[in-house]
Amino acid sequence: ETVRQTVYTHLTGTAQRAAQCLRAVGLENAGYLAGLLHDMGKYTQVFQQYLEAGDQAKRGSVIHTFQGCRYIMEAFHGADAECAELIAFAVGAHHGLFDCVDSAQRIGLQYRTEKQDISYRSAAAAFLDEVPSTRVEALFFQASEELGQVLKRLDATYAEDRDYAFESGLLARLLLSAVIEGDRYDTAAFMRGAYPLAWPEDMTFVWAERLEHLETRLEQLPRHTPVENARHTISELCRAFASRQPGIYRLNVPTGGGKTLSSLRYALAHAMCFHKRRLIFTSPLLSILEQNARVIRDYIGDDRLILEHHSNVVQTELAQEELDRRELLEQSWDAPLIITTLVQLLNTMFDEKTTAIRRFQALCNSVIVIDEVQTVPTKLLTLFNLTIQFLSEQCGATIVLCSATQPELAGAAHPLRRTPEDIVPKSESLWAPFRRTELFRLSDRRLDQLPEWICGQMDTAESLLVVCNKKSEAAYLLENTRSAQYQSFHLSAAMCVQHRRAVLAALQEALSHHGKVLCISTQVIEAGVDISFGMVVRLTAGMDSIVQ
Repeated sequence: ETVRQTVYTHLTGTAQRAAQCLRAVGLENAGYLAGLLHDMGKYTQVFQQYLEAGDQAKRGSVIHTFQGCRYIMEAFHGADAECAELIAFAVGAHHGLFDCVDSAQRIGLQYRTEKQDISYRSAAAAFLDEVPSTRVEALFFQASEELGQVLKRLDATYAEDRDYAFESGLLARLLLSAVIEGDRYDTAAFMRGAYPLAWPEDMTFVWAERLEHLETRLEQLPRHTPVENARHTISELCRAFASRQPGIYRLNVPTGGGKTLSSLRYALAHAMCFHKRRLIFTSPLLSILEQNARVIRDYIGDDRLILEHHSNVVQTELAQEELDRRELLEQSWDAPLIITTLVQLLNTMFDEKTTAIRRFQALCNSVIVIDEVQTVPTKLLTLFNLTIQFLSEQCGATIVLCSATQPELAGAAHPLRRTPEDIVPKSESLWAPFRRTELFRLSDRRLDQLPEWICGQMDTAESLLVVCNKKSEAAYLLENTRSAQYQSFHLSAAMCVQHRRAVLAALQEALSHHGKVLCISTQVIEAGVDISFGMVVRLTAGMDSIVQ
């Protein structure tokens, strides 16, 4: 027997989930109302016939998002235009974004409120039979109050109209994100019985337990060398800073300073102090991500908390139920600790696909640790600044910008309103143990002159790393520097993951035996790969690459 879900059950299920997503940021009623109205058009006879047609019906051929748009605009635009438009946008865009004003000068909301032949009257009547208009009215004025508070803060903060418009656009994205999450979550639960693991609303106890586990492990780390002692001091400073109010901060420590564990310690302690819902760790390159993920898993000590979301995660042995749950987690980021790529984070912030927008609500009330933040593309710095500012000021997120070579965020067209404070203040004595290199500017050489020079260096060097800008350069140098006198290795982003892992493992092994080793690599090795050479040659690049 076919089990059916009523429209009313789906609307209330979506509304409850959307409200839950936005509760921590004070937009619970706005989320609930947008969720309640999102599928009003499914009350029409024509939509029911579309469902009956099954596979014979053309997907998306029956409009069911315009009706809720029109209802909220007709009933409440006069009372609070901004609130009505924000909710109408969240309703109308939950299957795909639309332009508020398109290239033909058409106004998106006006088009949706004036569209004929969508059975609007019958849909609204059927909806109001199940949801009294007094209930909708009460919800609207509660939503108006909530959204009004955010808009008032934005108005007081942003003198430039462009900045205010962008930030209010992020507010629209947040509301839409909660509706998409509510809609897809409720549908997955009904269709497949797919629910993520239920975690408590207040995660304080969970964070405290994991922090205790982490600190027990940290106590066991050696403190024999100046570098080990400096790492311990950096970790202690991060722990102490965690009780500071949420905001945007920098973790600017030298390469080799134990950034991964120190940032994890800060994130857990800060989440415990301020009742944060989620920890999100991002890295720009999969090689760094996998390395960091192994460390985080090891020191967290509970894999149930962790979702790794990137292209290298392949789950072939899971049962269908587990695969369904994993897919749901990747789409919603409804896990306590997310390890993902910088690209996935930037997509969540800016991409137009509903799958990316859906995750935006998961950034609320979280601690977001962005490793190697200097890799955010320069052309995105203005959008990046305005977005992390919105997440910090309106969504209760704490953002940690990690790097040994911090980007010049102040140089963007729209800099952060306040310069982020350093979690670990720069200290000559603390930094001194990490000064293990001397930089020399070599005289210019053509590529075809390098093999002979590299082979000459290998006469005296135990281990040498050559970092190239292009794959073709690395391939050429590898081919022309092979010798029976030393082992040669090659690393490139063009390698598949398994191949790169195998080469790195073999390289580490060779270096540990103190034999002569030459490695020719592309930039894949440059940011955060944990490995040491006696000498490094870097083909001409920016200073950030050289420091890395």
